[in-house]
Order: sequence, then structure tokens, then C-alpha cells
Amino acid sequence: MRKPRILWANVYCLLDTTSGASMSIREILRQLSLRGWEVAIIGATIFDAPAGVKRVGDQWDDMRKRRGKVISVREAPLVHNLLVTASTDREAMTTGEQSSWYHMLARTLNTFKPDLVFYYGGHPFDYVISDSARMHRIPNIAYVANGNYWGTRWCRDVDLVVTDSKATAALLQERCQVSPTAIGKFIDPAFCVPEAHSRERVLFINPQLVKGAGVVVVLALMLETLRPDIKFEVVESRGSWATVVRMVTAALGTPRDTLPNVIITPNSPDLRAAYSRARILLAPSLWWESGPRVAAEAMLNGIPTLYTRRGGAIEMVGDGGVEITLPEKCYAAPYTTLPTQATLRPAAEAILRLFDDEAFYSDKSAKAYRMGHMAHDLQENVSRLIATLEPLMAAAEA
Repeated sequence: MRKPRILWANVYCLLDTTSGASMSIREILRQLSLRGWEVAIIGATIFDAPAGVKRVGDQWDDMRKRRGKVISVREAPLVHNLLVTASTDREAMTTGEQSSWYHMLARTLNTFKPDLVFYYGGHPFDYVISDSARMHRIPNIAYVANGNYWGTRWCRDVDLVVTDSKATAALLQERCQVSPTAIGKFIDPAFCVPEAHSRERVLFINPQLVKGAGVVVVLALMLETLRPDIKFEVVESRGSWATVVRMVTAALGTPRDTLPNVIITPNSPDLRAAYSRARILLAPSLWWESGPRVAAEAMLNGIPTLYTRRGGAIEMVGDGGVEITLPEKCYAAPYTTLPTQATLRPAAEAILRLFDDEAFYSDKSAKAYRMGHMAHDLQENVSRLIATLEPLMAAAEA
């Protein structure tokens, strides 16, 4: 019996450590492969941020020398076939590079003969993926994990839209007249859950303004004198903590470059060490968070999370955290409006209670673990996805 075949096609590289969407898709494809599916991946050396190349490691310098060529990066059980572009920036991709990538797509459709084509993207060039699949009479699935999609052209030729949260599914249904299926998060605990936890720090990942980095700076300033024993750990990804600190402290009239109660950790494809130290996760995002991956990972680790109710955040955390409420103006781009210390006092008090009240902390941690098991079980989510895809393939065969 022929194994089901799925083709992932998109210029963004799934090896990107700064893209939550890429990490989710990579895990989906890895799990499908482990369940007997044949998987083909075509992409390019396009990353959300330059730091995203860390998973490639020592191969990166050699890869860059092969500009214009298609290379294969093996990462068992997956093989990533990538067009080497001059820049890692999507906006800098040339017409010639897009043409080369399109020809790679056409060749793969003819040779691999997939049962399904899987992709994401809402830019005009991305339309060639769904159009090409339709031309070959192959069902195609679009993955959406952000709130940046508008109109109906991006989904005109799409057979199925899947999202990581019910909140984003509802948003797209209202905004784009499409009916997505929410499939949850795809996170392998082996890569984010350490063997032991010291539970000693307040963890914040990806210090960008849209992710609430300004909020975290204000909280760190509030606790700097009050509780210098409480240390914050900031993991840099696409954002620069130093840049945000300078901007926020200058706006407050006391310019500084660093904060003594904050420890900086560089971006890494493996966050187990950071999670092993975390007692609390901060996820005070200011824009639409479809399904914040770090919040789901925190639940799998039993780490209570302070979060803002943006998008699908509540679906990730449930009762395993504490909600932060901010003035509406803080949620408006360019996300430079800072909440006052008075506004953040409940959040600061929640941090203190989670450090000082062991009974309260144990209760929240147990609820976080339960949420991780109920909502973010990898194998259950994979089975749900396969059940969603099978009717699409059956209809195509009929």
C-alpha cells in the first residue's frame, strides 16, 4: 500500500530558530514522517531574523558559498531542500531567486507526486503554491498562526485552512469569510522539558516591543530595589534586550543600558536549560498572539505564566497562569506606550506571591502541568491533524 505523501512548500526555512511557525511546521512534518508518511520539503535560506540560522550550525558558512544552488540539509527523519539566496531577508529575495524557487516547486510536484501540498504565506508570490497545487489537482492546506491575514485572495485557491487556536480560526472566519480548523500546538517535550527544575527566575523570551518587552522592563525596574533577589532571565531571539532597555529608560527620564537584576541568554534551538531555571514565564504580548508557543511550552513544564489575553493566549494557558490587564492604548502599534507602575502593581504582586507563597505556587504549577497534558499533548494533536487531513485526500481520490 502506498504511503501518504505530503509536500511542504514555502520559501521560509523550517530550520529557523526565531520563527514559532517554522518550529511548529517542522514538528508536524517530523511527526507525520515518524507515523509513516512520506515528506518532502522545499524552501530557501530565508529566516525571520539572522539569529535563526543557529540550528544550521557549522554548515551555514558552506551553505552561503552555494548561492543560487539547491542544497539538501538532512535532519533525520526530514530532508530540507533549500534554494540558497543572497540574503536571509524575505524582502530582499530577487525575482531571479523567486523564479528558481518556482521551478523547484514545479519539478517536485511532477516527481514527488504528493497527495497534499502544505504551506503558509499571504504574499502574492505565495499564491503560486496553491495555484500550482490546483493545476495538478492536488489538495492544498494553508497554515495560519498570526493575525496578519486580510481579504480573501490569499485563500481563494486553498482547500483547507488550519490554525493553532480557535481564536485565530474565529478571527479569520469573521475577517476573511473562511472556515479554518484549529489543530493546536505541536511541541515535542523532549526538546523543551528538562529533567529537573530549580524554579528560581522570571523568564521572558524574545524581547520585542510587540511581545511586551517594554512591560517587562518596567516590571524589572519595579522589582530591582524591592526584591533584588528575584532575577529575570531574558532569552534573545528576534529582539534586542539592550535596545529596549535604552528606549524605555530614556522615555522614563533615567537612561540606562542594563539592569542588574536581568540576565541575558542568547538564542538557542534548545531552551531546556532556560526552562529548567524558570519559576515564572512572562508572556505580556501586545499584538494578536495566535497561539504563543512559549506559553504552551511553559505549561508542559508546569511553569505558571503571566499573560495578556491577546488572541489565543488563554487557550495556551487556561488556569495555569495569571492574566495581566493593560490599558487599551498599550495594544496599539508601534507598541511604545508604556503602562505605569500603578497599572503593573497587580502583576508585580503576582510575581511576588508566586515566589513567596509556596502553596499558591504549587497549585498554579499543578494547573499548568494539567493544562499542558490536556491541551498540548503532541501525539493527540498529531492524531487530530491526521484525522483532519484524511477526508481531504479521500475526496481527491474519489
